[in-house]
Amino acid sequence: MSFYSWMLALHLLAAFAAASALVLFSVLVFSGRRMTSLEETRLLFRVGAIGGPLVGAGMGLALVFGIILALKSSEFEIWNGWIIAGFVLWALAGAAGGRTGTYYTSVQKLADQGNEAEVLARLRAPTGALWHFATLALFVLLLLDMVFKPGA
Repeated sequence: MSFYSWMLALHLLAAFAAASALVLFSVLVFSGRRMTSLEETRLLFRVGAIGGPLVGAGMGLALVFGIILALKSSEFEIWNGWIIAGFVLWALAGAAGGRTGTYYTSVQKLADQGNEAEVLARLRAPTGALWHFATLALFVLLLLDMVFKPGA
């Protein structure tokens, strides 16, 4: 197996790790809207602790391996339009994901303080779910960009 094949395999595995974490967060976001007690929400936040490092590592490693692939490719250049679009989408997805994480971290702090009514209200509020949806939409656009390579 060539170096390029290894980098491609690792790039895809990293993207899969990020996608898996986003699926986990999707389940937690939409399950959180149905919570009825503080104990249930604390369980969600314990499970959610797995997703943060997984999405961070997945997105970071996908970027690193993607750059290596672009530099080592005889077919593509780092300044191709679809690669630049990938960088932009990656940054936007990261920013939206950061906003989602900030929102739910503040909800978790309220849960740790025992403020049940406020926690349940914020889990049902559309803000966190909308930021998460934006993150998912940007990630899907990023995947479509990588798969179809428009303009290549």
